[in-house]
Amino acid sequence: MQKGGLQAGSSDRRLFGFALGVAGALLDFYSAYQLLAQPEMDSSVMGASSNGGTAVVWGVGIAALGAVLAVTAILTILSVGIRSMQDGGTLMVVYGCVMLFVGASMYSGITSMVQGATLPALGMLAVGALMVANGFMMRRSRSM
Repeated sequence: MQKGGLQAGSSDRRLFGFALGVAGALLDFYSAYQLLAQPEMDSSVMGASSNGGTAVVWGVGIAALGAVLAVTAILTILSVGIRSMQDGGTLMVVYGCVMLFVGASMYSGITSMVQGATLPALGMLAVGALMVANGFMMRRSRSM
């Protein structure tokens, strides 16, 4: 009876990990869109330097993170995907740490985000923290 409870709990963790992966991917795609869709600054206006190149690098990087999160989320729930809970938990912790870094960078202004990016940055911080916590719980699980 106890073994069935562990399997149900691990299934719940996988489903929660899937939901976190999808939420993180959506936040990443939205943030990447905001970065890549913003107009480039003119470098001739009052001697300001252009941030267009930096925005493109951040945008492409965040979009790539979103794609990796989406693929990993799908593989998490498929039977041919990530079989070991410990491997899935490790990936979840790594992705969560990356999400925390990106969210903190967006919130602090390191990235050249447009106005209105505070909510996605806070969302990334929240999803990143939940990913780290869920990843550690998945790593502790001995089933699967």
